[in-house]
Order: sequence, then C-alpha cells, then structure tokens
Amino acid sequence: MHPDAFAVAQAFAPARLTMARELAGLRKRDLAEAIDRTAAAVSQYELGQSRPSAETLDRCAAALDVPVSFFTTGRPHLRLDTASAHFRSLRSTTAHQRQQALAHVELLWEIVDQLDQVIELPPVDLGLPLGPRPGEPAATADLIRAAWQVPNGPVVHLVRTLETRGIVLTQLPGVDAVTIDAFSAALHGRPMIVLSRKGNPMRQRFSVAHELGHLLLHPEPAPGSRVHEREANVFAAELLMPAAEIRDRLPTPADITTLKEIADGYGVSVAALAYRGKDLGVYGESTLRRVMATLTKLGWRTDEPVGSRYPGERPELLARAAELAAAHGLPLPLLARRLHLPLPRLRELLGMPDPRPRLRLVHGDG
Repeated sequence: MHPDAFAVAQAFAPARLTMARELAGLRKRDLAEAIDRTAAAVSQYELGQSRPSAETLDRCAAALDVPVSFFTTGRPHLRLDTASAHFRSLRSTTAHQRQQALAHVELLWEIVDQLDQVIELPPVDLGLPLGPRPGEPAATADLIRAAWQVPNGPVVHLVRTLETRGIVLTQLPGVDAVTIDAFSAALHGRPMIVLSRKGNPMRQRFSVAHELGHLLLHPEPAPGSRVHEREANVFAAELLMPAAEIRDRLPTPADITTLKEIADGYGVSVAALAYRGKDLGVYGESTLRRVMATLTKLGWRTDEPVGSRYPGERPELLARAAELAAAHGLPLPLLARRLHLPLPRLRELLGMPDPRPRLRLVHGDG
C-alpha cells in the first residue's frame, strides 16, 4: 500500500474519485469490480456518504491510473455537465462517454489555471463579441474573415489563428473517437474546443470551424439542437468556403478530380465541398447523391487522401505555454505534482511528445 494512502483517506474529496473514474471511462460498476467493492459502495464514496479506507483508495488509484494523492481535497475543481457544452448529438453518445470527455475538459481547466498563475496566456479576442446572432451565421462568418483580415481564398492556419486569439484547442486522449468528433465550451471566459484524434485533417478543420460557430452564435449551449447544429454548419461552410468565391469555381457537371483540386486548395473534404455546392444551388439532390456514391466507392467518405497543403493542424498553445512556464519556475514535474498526475499523463494532456526513447525488439531468424 502507498504510504500516502492513510493521509489521503483523511483528506478525501469525493468529487476527485468521480473525476478520476470518468477520466478512465469507467462506470461505477466497473470500478467496483476492479477494487472488489459493490457499485453501491462506490456511489456512497462519490456522494460523500461514506469514506473509503486507505486500502480501498490505494486500489482505486491503481485501477484508475492516478497517484493516490489525486483524491485529496484542497484545490480548485470545475464541475461540468452535458448542458454546459456544445455536443452535436446526444443520441450518438452514451452518458458516460460524454462525461469522460467533460472530465477531460475539467482537468484541462485546472492545467490552464495553473499555467495562468505563472504566464499570461493570449487574451480572448475573436474580433467579435460572443453572443447570439439569430439567423446570421453566414454574415457572422464574413465578419470574422474581415476581422481576421483573411484575404480571398482559404483560411490557411485555422487552429493557429484561434490559439493566438485565446481559444484553447486540445485533442482527446483515449476517448471513443468513433462517437465524439468535437465539442466546445466556454469556461469562465476562456473558450475551449476539444477534438478527437480520429479522422481526416480536412474534416477536423471543418469541425474546428463548426465549434467556433457555436462559441460565437450560441452562448447558451443546447446540446443536440438541430437549429444550433445547422447554424454552426452554415457558419463553418461560409468561413472555409465563402459563397462569393466558391460558387463560380464549382465544376458543372460535377467532376471528382476538379472537386478534389478545389477542396484541397480550401482545406476541406470533397464531401463538404459537394454539400456546399448543393446549398448554393449549383448542384441538385441527384448530383449530390452521385458524388457521394462515388466517394463511397473510392473509400473517401472515411479515408480521403490528404493534400500536401494541409497535412494537419495540431494544437500547440498548451504545449508552448507549459514550456514557457517551465522557464519561469514551473517545470513539468512540479506542475504534475501540483495536479497530482503522472508525468506521462500530463504530457499527453498538453499534447507534448514523450521524450523517452522507445525500445523496439526485432525477431531474429533463428
């Protein structure tokens, strides 16, 4: 048993056990089985109705892959629920999948809070105030392009632009990437966009633009709202493929080779460009169906070839902030201790590569 377990049992924070369990993607019954306790007992621990023993906490730490000190009280804790974030669909995800994603955001908020005490992160300045703009998603996208002084053509560095304007972007480690593409939330004035690690970079660019639309248009999340989702899609399409530019460039009849060239130039998928053509009245429903059928046969609906111009935009703000904080008195090991996290887990959350060399064993012929 870890020597700290007895002290932690006296300073146990029920919410920390919930957070660690959700981060691990476990249900209460899963944790109960792992620690040889009942689901009812786990519920009582998390509700603060009973206090786990030092031995039980030690088992929880092993099952959830956190130091036993993670369960101590005495540090800020942001608690989110589904209503606090822009989730695209509530039917395609289970409650525990959403809670796992939200627990990830809660922990990132703590990381940002720690970094903010040492360095000054970029102020939030999107060029427009956040607020509802009913029925104006395309006009809002045009205003954003003007505020960012984007010339005619693609938004080349979308992720970098958002990070320089104070939005935190991150990728979910270990969360079911099949059911969660992206979601966003505004945390005490600091917006955050969370992406999965799956999918084509062009699709992820559209997801980033979609979530930006939510942040600008919908300050009050309504998870699963068809109206909000449609408005965010209209915003993203206009931001990445302005109607005034793209309408006259679309080939008629629709030609996959030409569509691919245009899509690569604007950093979008061929499917997104084809849907844009339909929304602009260039293509009819039958043309869209033919294009999508061709993309399905090519395997491009799930694995479209990536053009050389947009190999993928990875978030860098948190990693660079951690490096700057390390140079000003908050090295990563100290940050990990303050957050009660294993150092490899912290690196993963920050999007930093593991510096350890990887051992590779090669089978011999004999």
